[in-house]
Amino acid sequence: MLNYYDILEVHQEVSTEELKRSFRILIKKYHPDIHRHNKQWAERKTKTIIHAYKTLSDSITRERYDRLFNSHVQNNETQRTVKKDITTDEGESVKTHVRSVFIDLLDGQIHNAIEKYEHLLKNHSSNDFLIHLNHRDYFDCKFLLAEAYEKLGQCEIANEFYEFILEKNRQDTYRRHLLSEIKERIRNNYCRNLARRSTPEKALAYYGKALKLRLDRNDNAFIFKKMAECYLKLEEYETAVKHLNIALSLKPNLQGISKLKTKLNHLIPNFSI
Repeated sequence: MLNYYDILEVHQEVSTEELKRSFRILIKKYHPDIHRHNKQWAERKTKTIIHAYKTLSDSITRERYDRLFNSHVQNNETQRTVKKDITTDEGESVKTHVRSVFIDLLDGQIHNAIEKYEHLLKNHSSNDFLIHLNHRDYFDCKFLLAEAYEKLGQCEIANEFYEFILEKNRQDTYRRHLLSEIKERIRNNYCRNLARRSTPEKALAYYGKALKLRLDRNDNAFIFKKMAECYLKLEEYETAVKHLNIALSLKPNLQGISKLKTKLNHLIPNFSI
């Protein structure tokens, strides 16, 4: 896991102003125009600096980065001792491998992490073996596993993790900003990544799950419109009209419904919305 503080040449308690000052100095120092003989290196360097600055200059992303990075540092020694079946004590062996999964996730080694996680899952399917982590690392590991599966295109598995975190932490005000992000990811996975490449029947199931997220009126209006489109494809015209009416009741100026209304006009006598 990259140390963004080292990259920006600051200490971990750095103020926002000090962070900005160091960032400006480093961007000038490593600007590709100055390093014309090694331009690709300079471009990679400045890209890393910019990403580090964006992460640390925002209080929310900095808080999450600090938590993950500190956990990574604390458990770095564990990674060095991980060997296959290094102990005859099953509990300690599982704990060690769970730590290895978590550290790989922190390091961005998602393929290694998923391979190890699924190996553990195969051999310990009846247990939530991540409980070997402390409370905060437990949920961070779940979140990072969700991200990893999402990046690998396995959005249904990702949403299982996201929904677990959301349900278990609804009353946690400390994580409220993270829960809002998780809810958005679940919605996007159901409504975009999954529903768009599914049959109308399957898409309706995904949209139904998205409605359970307690989203705002605009999001719900969009979902009901998409459900109306699915029912139209299934030739369930009356149900399509019903869902379109719900969508418009939530957002009267809803965009992108003209084609849908035109099709329904041709299919249903005396149709009006």
